[in-house]
Amino acid sequence: MTFGFEDAGLPWTDARLYPRFPHVYRGVEDLVVGFEVPAAGVAPFLPRDVEPADDPVSCQAKFRWSPFSVHGPYHEAYVTAAVRFRGEEFRFLLMAYVDNDSALAAGRELWGAPKKMARMTRSWGETGGVYTEGLLATVERPAGQALMRVGMTVDAVAPEPVAPGLPTLLLKLVPDADGVRPALAQLVRIDGHARLCRDAAGAAMLFTGRPALTFDAMSTADPLYLLRPERLTGATFARVEFEHGPGRVVHDYL
Repeated sequence: MTFGFEDAGLPWTDARLYPRFPHVYRGVEDLVVGFEVPAAGVAPFLPRDVEPADDPVSCQAKFRWSPFSVHGPYHEAYVTAAVRFRGEEFRFLLMAYVDNDSALAAGRELWGAPKKMARMTRSWGETGGVYTEGLLATVERPAGQALMRVGMTVDAVAPEPVAPGLPTLLLKLVPDADGVRPALAQLVRIDGHARLCRDAAGAAMLFTGRPALTFDAMSTADPLYLLRPERLTGATFARVEFEHGPGRVVHDYL
């Protein structure tokens, strides 16, 4: 049965904010800092039946620059935690931020990504200044209130991973028109994996270095401070390409 809504997204005419799959991304730069946080800090972000994989929990803070995508160029930052659902391990998306309305709408409408708009900046330091070796990225919401600062030095070439990373798990929660009850409550799985870009000699653009991470503001509207690291476990910088395709519903709460 069809309902005349074959093109997903709002507005549902050709004025929609994002196209059909696949969603293409090229030349993307990812800065990822690994860290550990007590399970009690992660638990408030998790829905029923999704549990922290360990205590402390392995988490990642990622800052992404997408110079070319179906949404246009934009920044994105998000935090994930290793979790278990029905005996399988995932990375659960805890909080996410973008500075592009198409990317925000696609992530929220299609998979339930908890994206919010924020001001984001990235820098390789101050050319001619007192430091130049560090990559630093910041997330502010509202402008002037820093929620997250993530950084690293690029020290060495990193070995290519021998196995794909964990699938991503998200809670897609859509309220009913009364704003009280959920009209839809699902756990959504995404299995897509990025391909590493390569330099002229064929080497993967993947590097490791010394990490830096802070969750600054104690904001109850954006409670990243609950995830303040107990220990930093590493940092990587990568240039990647990928396509996003459909997710898969693995549980329907309703």
